Amino acid sequence: MQTLRGLVIDLSKRTIKSLENGSKAARLFIGGRGVATYLFWKFGGHLADPLSGEGPLIFAAGPLTGTGIPMSGRAAAVFRSPLTGILGASNLGGRLGPAMRFAGVDVLVVVGKAERPVYLVVQEGRVEFRDASHLWGKDAIETEEVLLREHGRNSAVLTIGPAGENLVRFASINHDLWRQFGRTGGGAVMGAKRLKAVVFVPERRGVDVAMPEKLAEFLKKFVPYFVGEKSVKALFEGGTPRLVEIANQMGFFPTYNWRRVSMDGWERIAWPALKRDYFVKPAACLHCPAACHRLVRSKKYGVDVDIEYETIFALGGLTGCADPDELIRLNDLADRLGMDTISLGGVLAFAIEAAEEGKLKLEAEWGCGGLAKLIEDIAYRRGVGDILADGVKVAAERLGVGEAAVHVRGLEPAGYDPRVLKGMALNYAIGYRGADHLATMAYAIDIGGYAGGPQSLGEEKVRAVAHMEEASAVFDSLVLCKFGRGVYDMYPGGRGFEIAAELLTYVTGEDWSAKSLREAALRIINLTRVLNLKMGAGPDGLPERFFKPVRFEGREYVLTRGELEAALRSYYALRGWDEEGRPRPETLRELQLDFLLSPP
Repeated sequence: MQTLRGLVIDLSKRTIKSLENGSKAARLFIGGRGVATYLFWKFGGHLADPLSGEGPLIFAAGPLTGTGIPMSGRAAAVFRSPLTGILGASNLGGRLGPAMRFAGVDVLVVVGKAERPVYLVVQEGRVEFRDASHLWGKDAIETEEVLLREHGRNSAVLTIGPAGENLVRFASINHDLWRQFGRTGGGAVMGAKRLKAVVFVPERRGVDVAMPEKLAEFLKKFVPYFVGEKSVKALFEGGTPRLVEIANQMGFFPTYNWRRVSMDGWERIAWPALKRDYFVKPAACLHCPAACHRLVRSKKYGVDVDIEYETIFALGGLTGCADPDELIRLNDLADRLGMDTISLGGVLAFAIEAAEEGKLKLEAEWGCGGLAKLIEDIAYRRGVGDILADGVKVAAERLGVGEAAVHVRGLEPAGYDPRVLKGMALNYAIGYRGADHLATMAYAIDIGGYAGGPQSLGEEKVRAVAHMEEASAVFDSLVLCKFGRGVYDMYPGGRGFEIAAELLTYVTGEDWSAKSLREAALRIINLTRVLNLKMGAGPDGLPERFFKPVRFEGREYVLTRGELEAALRSYYALRGWDEEGRPRPETLRELQLDFLLSPP
């Protein structure tokens, strides 16, 4: 039976306890995001104000983490989002997940609020409280460097920057220089707890698996296939920045605050130009041959960043900034100050449009001018930055701005226009975090031409999106990188669930099947849905701008409310939910979620 090693840290009382009944939770919810979401419920996360410092902040590895299985070097975080008010969750690569397990923990639950700034050191299954007064005020990267010098270069460090300290609602939790628990404001949750950092000091390498011979036999066959598989090769050759060219050629690259779907001068910030003039080297998360990260350098500003498609879209496309040096500089600022670049770009674009409407005074404008100063003002809550630090939704309400406020449940969308990629319309509407792209990975379905192609939003597309939502829950809980959806054959009609169940069986010694794994995914999806409803999540829908036509290369692209409503009805029926999107009692009972039928 899978053993889940967990610790509960109370910052208020400065106590440490072992987590109870973790193994049962792992059987029901796998691990990673699944187990962390269940623990969020058990510790009353849905009842706590996200910025009170009292609610749980949960870091969780998965059962595959640290085993050497390709793309398994990740970890999950779960908390109540200060940006959306509903479930906050994020996923991170680098070395954190394996380091957690090598330091003797699978799950770390942090509750309470410290009297003064602290950081935690986790080693050999034990935790130490350390004073962080000397770190408070430092940026995220500088803080990590200080702690690596003190605790050893093999340590894995989580930090927040000034944005987290100042409770910017989309502040990130940073790791390994350029990797983040980025979305939904985990950095502000740490800041509210006065928790500057967490250091995991590994004392061993590798984790015990139940069937090592079986796993070795699987990997002997799988790894050579993995290295040569087409999606892995594409990642190795161009990382995520290669999507900039695809997005502009297909017309789904959001630009000028979602008013256009292709950007003037996009070629300057596409991968061929970045590779030619700025590329330094590829980088990889632990246990991943894909090496999809792309380190680029601005000689003008003397900074290096690991640049991603979403950052290029958000800080470049949404704002109209097509200068690579400026884009790299803005990326570096966001990383050091500790902010989610997707939400940050959405906020910047919103602010520029609001200024055009006369709703606020701003030095920044379309292009790159004034953006760096505005980013700093947001992180330190200076002037208009204090309003923008609460995200698009709250800022729009305070300023009286309407259509320019592009968000779902308070979360600014990722870089895929749903008028062109219509599977993303359903994805954004039902996304458990709000308008994030990874809830169902529907963009991959649309771009790949599955289920009727990018302009389809019929029954076949709904089934495909639902399948990928289940796959996403499995990936987040094992924990595997979602870029593995191709090589692990997770697309509709593939053998992905069978492959994942086989790996989980070898690692845990428990009998997992595709059926039991899918049931666990449905359990996670329904648990999350009920939690969000309890936290006040409103009806599923999209912002007004997404229902306005957009033109690309002479063609008009339109998403209608009728299309979305029909897709939602089909999705609810498929899930066993009522007409308002509420899980039916019989659905919860079938999934062993009876405990959700009683308050609180």
